[in-house]
Amino acid sequence: MAPAETYTAQATALQLVDSLKKHKDIAYSNESLYLYGNGDGGGGPLESMLERLRRVEDVDGMPKVKHAHPNEFYEHVEKTAKELVSWKGELYFELHRGTYTSQALTKKLNRQCEMLLRDIEMLSVIAQTVDSKFVYPAEEITRMWQQVCLNQFHDVIPGSSIEMVYEDSTAIYKEVVASAVALKQQALSVLVASSTDAPHATGLAVINTSSWARTEVIAVPGLVQQAGCVQQMRKRDDVALVLATVPGCSVHAVDLSTQAAAVEQVTPVRVVREKDGSVVLQNAFVAARISADGRLTSLLDLQQQRELVPSGASGNVLELYDDLPLFWDAWDIEIYSQEKVRPVLGARITVVDEGPLVASVAVEAKVGKASSIRQWISLSASSARLDFDCDVDWHENRKCLKVAFTWDIYSDQATYETQFGV
Repeated sequence: MAPAETYTAQATALQLVDSLKKHKDIAYSNESLYLYGNGDGGGGPLESMLERLRRVEDVDGMPKVKHAHPNEFYEHVEKTAKELVSWKGELYFELHRGTYTSQALTKKLNRQCEMLLRDIEMLSVIAQTVDSKFVYPAEEITRMWQQVCLNQFHDVIPGSSIEMVYEDSTAIYKEVVASAVALKQQALSVLVASSTDAPHATGLAVINTSSWARTEVIAVPGLVQQAGCVQQMRKRDDVALVLATVPGCSVHAVDLSTQAAAVEQVTPVRVVREKDGSVVLQNAFVAARISADGRLTSLLDLQQQRELVPSGASGNVLELYDDLPLFWDAWDIEIYSQEKVRPVLGARITVVDEGPLVASVAVEAKVGKASSIRQWISLSASSARLDFDCDVDWHENRKCLKVAFTWDIYSDQATYETQFGV
């Protein structure tokens, strides 16, 4: 936070002087940012604020004031400051932690809409090149993006608005999803028309909307297991699993009659049961050990021969916290909640799938007084990624469930998906 300790300063002489007095790094740099204007939808800088700042630009006894782009400020500080304190790590604002989880459905729908709209844009462009009669739905795509961006207002997407707002935003999101799915289906119908018209089709049309080639194990509902075609059915929902390699931004035909040969080209994932009740899921890339109580006690990178979980530590540790903020329920999870954490005990695991394409275990545990969680921890033959799918039946009040992982990893850079969008 800037020395003025606000981002909605009113540009008064008193605030300017106070900002100078609170400048804790003045011994190293005699410049600081001053953020002014009416925030939270209040209209930004007012004419009166601009006039007051103009009048005090160069007045004896007052800090000198200059309007400039933030980049200019940082570049000048970098050139002129001395002995500045260095910070290594994430720039994390230690307030309003609750906004990472409040109104989770809003966050989920936001990301779902972003991905859907991106896919529609790409698929519609390809469909237009395949069929000249296909009309790119520009007007509807623009309308849907406007609706999604409306809900990205800074009090909607963090979960800090009132209940009526989320009744409206949820309805908006669901309408966008319904329209987007319909448009996506229209584009897909054009792209796979030649395949769907074939009376004796023996393959799948697989669409990869990512910009890079992918080899994935994909779930195909409705596909019946046949000799030589489907090598594994996922037991938790009886869905067929198929191995596919698809170039980026493309539609690719996967011949099911060659699935047996395709699976032979990858190292099958396997399950090893240990005497202590733990289970090891292993493929060509990693070996993950899940303890009898559902914790990740080891993740070995087989290609680097490096253990990623420190000795004595664990991952997938379910923890229940008190959620009793001092002021704003939707905004905050207080730092003192870490002093009253209770681990979720008594979990049990069951082996569900045993390859060759996917291996998985189910973890079930009771949480708090009346809630429960079921996890599916799975590893596919095509990836080093360990997947955790969670289904939580939640009936707790003023509690927060978290999952903790401890890693033997130290790096300045990491790549993540964007869980909440934007």
